[in-house]
Amino acid sequence: MSALIDVATRGTRSSPAVPLSARLRSAGVWIVAAVVILITVIATMLMTSDREAEDPLHYDSTARDGTKAMVETLRSHGVDVTTTEDYDTAHEASGQPDTTLLIPTNADLLTQGDIDGIRSELAASDNRLTLIDPGYALQGFTERITVNDSISPLATPDEVSQPDCDVPAAQAAGPVEAGDTEYAEARKGIDGLEACYPLAGPGVAPVDGGQVTPGSAHGQLITDEGGEGREDFPITVLGNADWATNSGIDEEGHAALVLSQLSQTDNLVVYYPTGTDELEPAPSTIDFVPSWFIAGALWLVPCLAILLLILGRRFGPLAVERLPVIVPAVETVHGRAALAARSHDRTGALHTLRTGALLRIAKRLALGPEAGPRDIIAGISATTGRDPAQVDRVFSSAVARTDSDLQNIVHQLTLIESEIP
Repeated sequence: MSALIDVATRGTRSSPAVPLSARLRSAGVWIVAAVVILITVIATMLMTSDREAEDPLHYDSTARDGTKAMVETLRSHGVDVTTTEDYDTAHEASGQPDTTLLIPTNADLLTQGDIDGIRSELAASDNRLTLIDPGYALQGFTERITVNDSISPLATPDEVSQPDCDVPAAQAAGPVEAGDTEYAEARKGIDGLEACYPLAGPGVAPVDGGQVTPGSAHGQLITDEGGEGREDFPITVLGNADWATNSGIDEEGHAALVLSQLSQTDNLVVYYPTGTDELEPAPSTIDFVPSWFIAGALWLVPCLAILLLILGRRFGPLAVERLPVIVPAVETVHGRAALAARSHDRTGALHTLRTGALLRIAKRLALGPEAGPRDIIAGISATTGRDPAQVDRVFSSAVARTDSDLQNIVHQLTLIESEIP
């Protein structure tokens, strides 16, 4: 029975059938959206293999410890830069006239046969070799320079090192940040060798026996331009890798020092040994996908989300409902009461109850519409014989700070209203 009454008061609950074409259009939007999302996800997964090199001192790395800034700066200043991880390419390029070969790291991965091949190519054209902090791998390239391992562990080098040499590039660059490794001539008095930027500190204690001896040249920059017993090609050792990194090249005199050393020839070959030349896989299809494709695919995600929000606001036509809609007054009362309870609006609820009670009492006392709250309260006091202050507190000044206060005031309102004939 209640269901029939609800239908009678609110109107029919049925809605017209949705046409098949509209359903197909709605389904088509979701199918297209699903296909676009699937393509985007697949492309993103495939493109993750085409990431920029992040190896330390790599010529293509834009990370803090990469060297791409150095390479691009040299190119912008007219140096013809060749970068490679392939030994054969580096070996062949080393034989070009007026060339500097730079090995920024991983020199220890080269075999002595690889080193001898590079040495022969450099010597044939009197080209230059530059190594960045090679450590003990330096001994495979030259016997005239060694690692200065005679520094006491108690030594505390300065943070900034001064040139302290006559090399023009070092004098122009000025001070640089000090590193952890120092290089020196293998024997005292080697002709044609210059050492700059020594590590300061009281712990520099040279030793005999083929190592660093008193008065020997030592520093973080070693240049061997030749002399008696020289190598067949000039060698430069940059003892601090931070001088060439993206984050360090703009500090102190690093840029001036590194760029001047590497731009002494028209051609520069940057060889990054990996030790996997013969295991390098053949390029796959993904290698030929443009790198900008991933950015375009990612842009589709927010665009697709906005499109779905616009098209998915409604899932069909609105239901038809007969008007006027009959809403019982009790539902409005219950609804407003529930809202007041959830918001803890005791002041608003008490004001509504007081206003209703005053209007009803004014009607019982036959007071005209011009009567105000004070007139009604005075009439209540005269009719019930209650203290006017008490009536005024109940109908005007009392404040409900808690639910208990609200209940007490409402109870007094109901009691006083019941005393009005």
